[in-house]
Amino acid sequence: MIFPDVQLHARALGASGVVIGLLLASMFLVQMVASPPWGILSDRVGRKAVFVLCTCLSAGSWLVYAFSSSLWLILASRILAGLAAANVVVGQAYLADVSSEENRSAAMGRVGAAISGGLILGPALGMQLAARRGTEFLGWVAAACSGLAVVAGLFLAQSAARPESRKESKFGFNFGLLRDNAGLRSLVVLATVAWFALATLEGTFGRLITEHYRLPETIFGDIFSMESLLGALVQGLVLGWVVSRFKERWTLRLGFLLVGVGLLLTPFAPALWVLFLVSGLYSVGSALANPTVNSAASTLVEEGRQGELFGLLQGTRSVGFLVGPALGGALFDWRPQAPYLVAGSVGLLACLLVPKVKS
Repeated sequence: MIFPDVQLHARALGASGVVIGLLLASMFLVQMVASPPWGILSDRVGRKAVFVLCTCLSAGSWLVYAFSSSLWLILASRILAGLAAANVVVGQAYLADVSSEENRSAAMGRVGAAISGGLILGPALGMQLAARRGTEFLGWVAAACSGLAVVAGLFLAQSAARPESRKESKFGFNFGLLRDNAGLRSLVVLATVAWFALATLEGTFGRLITEHYRLPETIFGDIFSMESLLGALVQGLVLGWVVSRFKERWTLRLGFLLVGVGLLLTPFAPALWVLFLVSGLYSVGSALANPTVNSAASTLVEEGRQGELFGLLQGTRSVGFLVGPALGGALFDWRPQAPYLVAGSVGLLACLLVPKVKS
């Protein structure tokens, strides 16, 4: 809900483009540092307590944003949001705890569908609220939504017991999971590639629409909503069926193939309907690849370290969103097609390098 307004609100407070970029990146930087420790803590004390605490921090971040009369308060809000983002990590670990290996891809797909649903409704609703009632009202509504999530976590989620058989992990950064498991290292690289491709796309697509194709900026919202809706449908209805028939490795190959082809063709669409089509290819590929990476990685890690795993995977998302927009923006300044050629080529390379994902 808030992400689109941050740029406009910061600009109204006198921020330059560089400062706006730093404000947006600050959340992902904090998220990269904080997510692994939160995940390990959820392994130790249970998922429910950590989920509720992180979601309370999320509500607090939106309250700070509601009263953000300076750039420093926007930065404080973004830092709190980065600390709070591990509620997604803990939610994924909770699903891994309660789902079988055979059903895990479908479960992760449903989480992805829920996130996509938020991406469909959130930005549009947030922009309407900000336009009609202002940033302060938007912050209060977002805080209330997080408050409802706290209540849901308290009364609907089970308190997962601390697994007695788990190995104690060092609290903080611990790369033991990667050191001990070559298959997991490959999947983490794939996850980083996937998030880098998405960040490159999101960081430059608005400029591609307006500067390269000379289309109204509203087309960006239309395509983004279409991608989110299509991704939600694939993750919620199709992914489980695909994985059950083609297994994780071939599902990943198909996903990264579609991601690569979609990105490579994006700056060369001869008509608007073709742009929607190639964006759809990317969306379907991403919807197949991302939850399948999560599911496959989960099956390679013992029960008591799922939080640690998903904290690590969340860190790869942060790396992608720190590197992707900066590199994509620099490449776009050189040639508008360049970021899509680079990200698309990386996607195709990932398709070729997908490892066996079962140990």
